[in-house]
Amino acid sequence: GEVRGPSMQPVKILVLGAGDSGKTALCVRFITRRFIGEYDHRREMTYRCSRTLDHEDVDLEILDLPSKVQESLPASLESSICWADGFLLLYSITQRLTFMEVPRLKALIDKTKHSLIPPTVLVANKADLEVGREVTTEEGQTLAKDLRCSFRELSVAEAASGVEAAFLQLIRFVLDQQRPLPDRRSYMLTVRHALTRKLTRSKTMQW
Repeated sequence: GEVRGPSMQPVKILVLGAGDSGKTALCVRFITRRFIGEYDHRREMTYRCSRTLDHEDVDLEILDLPSKVQESLPASLESSICWADGFLLLYSITQRLTFMEVPRLKALIDKTKHSLIPPTVLVANKADLEVGREVTTEEGQTLAKDLRCSFRELSVAEAASGVEAAFLQLIRFVLDQQRPLPDRRSYMLTVRHALTRKLTRSKTMQW
């Protein structure tokens, strides 16, 4: 078999979002830096690549689930959620329906993962299509806050840099959660401060 250095950290990412939100274009943009416009695939795709992040070599697997699976095969969706370490939730600012789908997906992630904070980044795509905008930036930010995700608005079509930043941020969250507690970085602390208010009444939570 292939010999890997002990430093190669596996990270599994699941990309979710309604049809037309741009999931596949997002994945391809991240892997190849190229933009592919319309395409519709019927089966799930797993992309593999490696990146070096903060001097750590990361072995990435990115699973892109077709919207049909998300809508009609709950068991398959749940097993994909169980498999993943981190989540990119995608919607298009030009289609309100894709935005409305996000809370259902996040609720399923939370229910399936049982962990307090599954690393998640909410991505608002198609920010280049300002004229057709149906979802404001503020609405995206508010939803992300409510669902306890990070938020990024970007255009997969326009630039690879925003896509890269969203993926890298998610990978950092995942790596952070895999570290022993004393080594975790500020991300966990900010989330923790946001949660302490909710948890002050519950003395059973051990932090």
